[in-house]
Amino acid sequence: MQDSWLELIDRVLRPARPQREQCLRERDRHQAATELVADERARAIKSCEARIEAARKAVFQANDGVIPSLMTELEREWRKISRSDPDQGLMDLWARIAPPAWIDRKLWRDSDSTAKLDAAVALASDVDGVEAAESAIAALRGALAAWGTPIGQRIRWRAFERDVDCVSVWLATPERAARESVAAHYAEHVIFERAQQLEQSVRTAALTRLPGRPALAEALARAAIVDYTLRASALDLPNPVTPLRALWKTGYALSALDASGVTLEIPEL
Repeated sequence: MQDSWLELIDRVLRPARPQREQCLRERDRHQAATELVADERARAIKSCEARIEAARKAVFQANDGVIPSLMTELEREWRKISRSDPDQGLMDLWARIAPPAWIDRKLWRDSDSTAKLDAAVALASDVDGVEAAESAIAALRGALAAWGTPIGQRIRWRAFERDVDCVSVWLATPERAARESVAAHYAEHVIFERAQQLEQSVRTAALTRLPGRPALAEALARAAIVDYTLRASALDLPNPVTPLRALWKTGYALSALDASGVTLEIPEL
């Protein structure tokens, strides 16, 4: 079992992303086109403002109290060309790089504005991995519900924000039940000793592989001890660590888990 956990740790935060290079090329095209559009828009705004200023001077010089329709038209033009696209053309890029089934699923929308472009590219470069991660979340939702701890349906994808262990608290109930079951049916000191050894091995390996992520390392270690104890118990309930392992195997990790839904971390490109 230890070997399977050590192999899993090597996969955490390392999505496969088989379409990475293709998506990066499309990102470069998008950025070049965005810069061109921005330059053209800046010139158009400058031209419109110059014409507005000339029209104002003409009104002042006429000094007859009449505001010509040209002023209204120029102001409407200025408002139109000054209104920026909040997504900066990301919809067009997404249509090029995302699979058809994702066109109406803007998975990058929950990321911060400065991270949306890279989020879109990262997700589109790993379609199978993203879908496998979402399937794992669905299985996790079902497993936790069986333990009386429901989580929301919504799945958010966000670029990494902070190191966090949002797993241990949700595993407390199955861990407690598993320990009680083991204590009632087996020579628990042997099982608990082996479980703790596995926990420490996983924690050490995770800290070595992910030195800047102690909270994630703790989540992995906690999941390992819960998994071992549940497998050794006589309980007939879903093991929530199984879908967690499936999630981590895809290269993604949880950054939030609560009644409103789940947030998945998008590792850097």
